[in-house]
Amino acid sequence: MHVQLLFVTPDAEALIARCARVSHRSASQGLEDDRRLIRKLLTLGHESVLEHAVATFEISGISRACANQLTRHRLASFVQESQRYVDVRDCALVRPPTFSDEDWAEAQALFEQAKNLYQRLLAQGVPKEDARFVLPLGIETRLVVTANFRELRHILRLRLDRSAQWEIREVARRMWRLLYVEAPSCFEDLKELAEEDG
Repeated sequence: MHVQLLFVTPDAEALIARCARVSHRSASQGLEDDRRLIRKLLTLGHESVLEHAVATFEISGISRACANQLTRHRLASFVQESQRYVDVRDCALVRPPTFSDEDWAEAQALFEQAKNLYQRLLAQGVPKEDARFVLPLGIETRLVVTANFRELRHILRLRLDRSAQWEIREVARRMWRLLYVEAPSCFEDLKELAEEDG
């Protein structure tokens, strides 16, 4: 699994604080003052100003099962690798940590059978969009996700929870780590969730 931050609003905390200050005509006294304001707004539940900052991530090496969970967040924007156009012969299967070596060997064998059937279907003229039906949900994929900070906080609160599925929880941890470096005041209150063991 790889989570890369492709873009984040430059000086996101300063921008968020400036937008917030429009409502009461105050001026910034610097970055720490901006961070104090953001922390206060979050404590009060006034998260709408976070919508002025965005981040874009490229996430790869996750299963389509994980991607399906992530793309349920409708306020984010997504581009996912298409099985209709991409050759899946070199794609791997994501291994759940609960699989024993024996279970994993059997899963790998079944995956090879599925890829062989997929290739045979293509050779028979079956379109890729139909041949992909034989591929497992555990096949790895790649996607890009863009969301504003408010929606990212929502995603992280849900996906960092100990009841979340292991794979999406790890994606959320990695996203949180990158966001925390860029805009700590916007994400620091989620630190306990991000660092909690599953």
